[in-house]
Amino acid sequence: MKIHTKRTSCFAAFLSAFYLTFSLAAHGHHGPNDNPALYLADNMIELEGVVSRVLWRNPHPRLMIEVDGVEWELEFGGQANSYFADGIDRDYFQEGDRLRAAGVVSRRDPQSIGLLHLLLPNGNELVEGRRDPRWSDEGIGRGFVAFNPSAEEIRAAEEAADGIFRIWGRRIGGRPALDSYSNLMTPDARALAATYYAPEDNAELECRTGIPTFMFDPSFMDMRDNGDRIDIELSEYNVRRIIYMTEDRPEPTPSSVGYSVGRWEGDTLVVETSHIDWPYFDPYGTPQSDQMSYVETFRVADDNSQLDYTFVATDPVNFSAPVSLTRAWAWEPGRTIEEFDCVAGWTGSD
Repeated sequence: MKIHTKRTSCFAAFLSAFYLTFSLAAHGHHGPNDNPALYLADNMIELEGVVSRVLWRNPHPRLMIEVDGVEWELEFGGQANSYFADGIDRDYFQEGDRLRAAGVVSRRDPQSIGLLHLLLPNGNELVEGRRDPRWSDEGIGRGFVAFNPSAEEIRAAEEAADGIFRIWGRRIGGRPALDSYSNLMTPDARALAATYYAPEDNAELECRTGIPTFMFDPSFMDMRDNGDRIDIELSEYNVRRIIYMTEDRPEPTPSSVGYSVGRWEGDTLVVETSHIDWPYFDPYGTPQSDQMSYVETFRVADDNSQLDYTFVATDPVNFSAPVSLTRAWAWEPGRTIEEFDCVAGWTGSD
């Protein structure tokens, strides 16, 4: 099998067209396992082999299987925790297990596939996405972590909640659609975005992310009041931000999370962020310059059901006008922030 993975002018043209039409509603750090920016989506192959290695960690678990003396990588479509609801964890797979798999070939590595079907050791078939089983009468779908806190956990969370200060739960709705701001991109920004090559340039493959991308990820968020500063931690990649609330603060230092200063306007937290050292405005290659700045607001909804968030981005280099976006986090008392055990790299050498 010969698969070309290097950039070509034709592929760059495809990416440009893809970039301008792709919806950001996809879940996870790179979207589904048939994302055409990362996989040869029309190249479905089947493999049968013996498990040689298991890496059950974020951002995506993967198995290495030996097929006729060649080691292949099987990349799962979700985060490790997202499989718990189906009773699947690291101990489910053992070296020596014989598995049958089908998926699409990765653009970054011709010996790697994005799993769409996996015949499990117990005879069940794991099916990614909304598709029919391939080898069985009924497949099991990838669920999400079952959320069933105890009454004590709920009561403790409700007692600890203080305005915006609490652990907020799941994201409400999807990511902002690319076409909601692509019309504001300058010609130079469009040209730069078209050079983005996800299999090589997606920093999340190396467990790195930056603002504002992570603020629109499907992450839980912990907001803590520490007097002269507010600390924010997001569950995905355990991103940590500091919002300085007084004049007694350090000098600005560029970073991937920027430098943030906050103030209260009634019960609304207003945050101004600058000194952003992160090249991308979103997960799909929209550029942002070092002149980018943000104004964010955080406010608890009147019915206490969610945290409303607004975001206005101004970048005179890459956008012809400010970009305004919104999102919300649900109030789900009992949520916790776990360590995001992420391993960079996408080979089977771990």
